[in-house]
Amino acid sequence: MDVETRTSILMDAFEELKKKWEIDEDKLMVKEEKADVLPESKVSELMQLKEKYKLDDIEFLFLVGAAVGFYQGQMNVKNVVFRKLNTVNQFVNAILKK
Repeated sequence: MDVETRTSILMDAFEELKKKWEIDEDKLMVKEEKADVLPESKVSELMQLKEKYKLDDIEFLFLVGAAVGFYQGQMNVKNVVFRKLNTVNQFVNAILKK
């Protein structure tokens, strides 16, 4: 298979991963067992994508690297939002106490 086709397949796999891993407000507070950096459910989804798109080991490594970066980015955004909400809550509580 040529490079362009393999690149297209890899990008399709990553796009599917991004859609599956969108931030779900209901799951933000759920703690999940982790395998290294990623939750176990995410690891199993990666393995399913590897099989579905028939990725070789190098392509799979690229997908895993992109997935880890994507997941950590989501967690950083979540943490920033929670800190900002906490600051707003403290401010509102201070005003209400006056």
